[in-house]
Amino acid sequence: MLVYNLDKDVAQQQSDDYVLENFWNNLSTISQKLSFECTKVGICFTKSPIPTANETSSLLTSVEQAVLSLVSVFYSLSPVYGSVLHSNVQYAVVRAIQAARLLLKVIKDEGGEAIPERYHQSTGIVWQGCDLIAKCPQDNKAAVLRELHGQNNLVSDAFTEISEALKGDGSGWNCLDDSEDYMEEEDKWTNEDKDLIGPSVNLIKAAKILYKRVLAAVEKNGSCATPDKVKELDQLYEDCKLVSKTVDTLILELYPPLNVSSMEEQSCQLADLLRTALKTCAQSHIASEAEQPHIDFLDKAVVHNLDCMKEKLSHR
Repeated sequence: MLVYNLDKDVAQQQSDDYVLENFWNNLSTISQKLSFECTKVGICFTKSPIPTANETSSLLTSVEQAVLSLVSVFYSLSPVYGSVLHSNVQYAVVRAIQAARLLLKVIKDEGGEAIPERYHQSTGIVWQGCDLIAKCPQDNKAAVLRELHGQNNLVSDAFTEISEALKGDGSGWNCLDDSEDYMEEEDKWTNEDKDLIGPSVNLIKAAKILYKRVLAAVEKNGSCATPDKVKELDQLYEDCKLVSKTVDTLILELYPPLNVSSMEEQSCQLADLLRTALKTCAQSHIASEAEQPHIDFLDKAVVHNLDCMKEKLSHR
């Protein structure tokens, strides 16, 4: 039975690879077609004489047909291949279409009166949009990795920022006015404040470690071989995204003047989200047996720091 299931997974993977390969071939062809037609429009309107009404109509029809073909190909991408992949492709396709519409708007509003630089600029934006399509991740694993790397950068930056700030008194973090009067009114951390936020900073550090371990696990073990594995990658992305967003919110609550109730609320929420993400990771195909002790250790670290925060707050 195990051999049968493995053979079935391999067959499913091969089928999915074939479908996705055709999808990307079609999307690439149409994207290049859209880029070509928009470039042709830009060139025609920077030469003299400019196209006649009939010639303009023909040019615009070619662009519109390419746009419709692009939309049609996009909708052929089944959600079964992953919601993160679907969102990445959708974003790129929408950007390319918006760029094409901008070029058409320039022609409609300004016609031959637009300066050549205006057409060059609009055509360049179309190229950028089509380039986004060319650079899209090719499957859900690649899409999830791309998004996780972006979230990881935000969390790492947040931890570095607060760690550097703790070397001082936290003053000047939101200073937009360099006047002497303003500087005298700056809020600063007290020693008690810095002690209180310690566990919250450690939770942010735990988030940083979470991303490091998840990225490595997805890179090594992540798979799109079955719909269930694709869904697991999607769920992991969703759980980690909430962690990243909450870190971004919590970091602002830690700076002076310290709002203790907000800090406690956001820290508790971050701890819950961290444990949820860890549980999702542990129950997914990306977590090997060797990874489980690291997941358990990080989970205990989250609980420990949450308990430390509550104890400190109880003695205020």
